[in-house]
Amino acid sequence: MSEVLEVAARTEHGKLRNRRLRDSGKLPAVLYGHGGESVSLSVCSDQLNASLRHGAKVVDLQGAAQGQALLQEIQWDTFHQYILHVDLLRVDEKDRVKIEVDIVLRGDAAGTHEGGVVEQMVRKIEIETSPGSIPENLVAKVNELHVGDSLKASQLEGLPAGATYVKDDEMVIVHCIKPTTSDSSDEEEAAEGGSSEPEVIGQKTEEKETK
Repeated sequence: MSEVLEVAARTEHGKLRNRRLRDSGKLPAVLYGHGGESVSLSVCSDQLNASLRHGAKVVDLQGAAQGQALLQEIQWDTFHQYILHVDLLRVDEKDRVKIEVDIVLRGDAAGTHEGGVVEQMVRKIEIETSPGSIPENLVAKVNELHVGDSLKASQLEGLPAGATYVKDDEMVIVHCIKPTTSDSSDEEEAAEGGSSEPEVIGQKTEEKETK
């Protein structure tokens, strides 16, 4: 079920007015797409933050605009603590949308008990699906991942029926490898070099002067 987002018409623009809007508990937004005109709106900051906490990708608009919209782009402050602006894309249940979803790892990889380490190569992946079928995330189960093994996009779990990957589904998402170590001969040379006494500059000169 989509989250409800109440919106109001926004007629004032500019950095100063947007700052005042945010101070009042609302956020500037723009609604566009589906052949319609771009509309400047304001949304309730608390509602939007709650929708994001619940993992919503699509919201039901109420107020100055009606219908469903995709949370297309969210602009954050430098430290990623506060939302500054949100772009909303009109969508319909019959549409197909492209959107990035998070990839999460689940399980304890067998390779970690064999001296290996798990590396996640891709943390987000773009899929194409209907607005009502957008998953919160896709899951990579790594329990059977041994040293030298890898998991591809096609092996992720949670992809909705009818959804497809925008890029190659053979892309490696996570693998288990042995940690890199320094060459043993280099270590031996370093150890030998450390055991020898360093040359003291001026030592021979002092000996000659003493003689």
